[in-house]
Amino acid sequence: MTIIKSSCHVFSMNKNNNPAATCISGETVIFETLDCFCNNFTPIHTVWGKDNPKNSNPATGPLFIENCEVGDTLKIEILDIELGEIGIMVTGPVNLVYEDYLDEIKIHRLSVENDTVYVNDMFSLKARPMIGVIGVATQEPISTALLGRHGGNLDCNDITKGTNLYLPVFVKGGLLSIGDLHALMGDGEIGECGLEIDGRVTVKVTVIKNKMLTGPLLEMDDYIEIIEFGSTLEEASIKASQSMLRYMIEVLRFDKHEAALLLNLCGNLKVCQQVNTIKSVAMKMPKHYLLTKN
Repeated sequence: MTIIKSSCHVFSMNKNNNPAATCISGETVIFETLDCFCNNFTPIHTVWGKDNPKNSNPATGPLFIENCEVGDTLKIEILDIELGEIGIMVTGPVNLVYEDYLDEIKIHRLSVENDTVYVNDMFSLKARPMIGVIGVATQEPISTALLGRHGGNLDCNDITKGTNLYLPVFVKGGLLSIGDLHALMGDGEIGECGLEIDGRVTVKVTVIKNKMLTGPLLEMDDYIEIIEFGSTLEEASIKASQSMLRYMIEVLRFDKHEAALLLNLCGNLKVCQQVNTIKSVAMKMPKHYLLTKN
């Protein structure tokens, strides 16, 4: 099995990045990842501002997939996410959400063991491992801190074990990169970050020929989910709703009024990320209603 070490990482999705590994369609690959702070804050005495990494959101890769061409779709089955032992959480006036309430930046180091996040001696939470950054290369370089049609910094907590992610392919080989794991993150990532952690991601990558999506699409046991983005949450919400409507009409062949009716009654908007300049929102539709058409 192919394993890509965390030392092989990039800070932009870029067609000129040299592949860290190559695989064939249908192969299983393991990505070993750093946390979004390049593991700089794991040591106990490190300080925000003094020990910040030069770049953030390292994504392990890229992976070149043979016979993957522009105009194809890459199916990424998330088979497993294994977490490191220490998660990093930052609180403080690092963005507009908390700046009126918190006057200092604090780094929290939380132990993670056996799918449990230990907040303190009295309080623990169940971990929900997820992938923050997962995307393919684009013709022009895009920072791993940003998101778009190629994926990237999607920060959607539904991108977890058991989910299939579909991405359009923009360059030969796809050049898939993965990083920015979270042990736990609420919808919206409303503060500076989730519980940032290193780890290992096991995926199966499959090329779907001559079928290009307009952007990221998730398939779970019970839901189909389309992620969109914009400069405001309102813009992202409208785009996510419209993208799901188009998918139902153009791909699933629903009548447009029937699609709109079902979307109004059964669709659920979900904020993925509001903390960054580019906001992301997902529209979720129960798979049961979509599959009845076929």
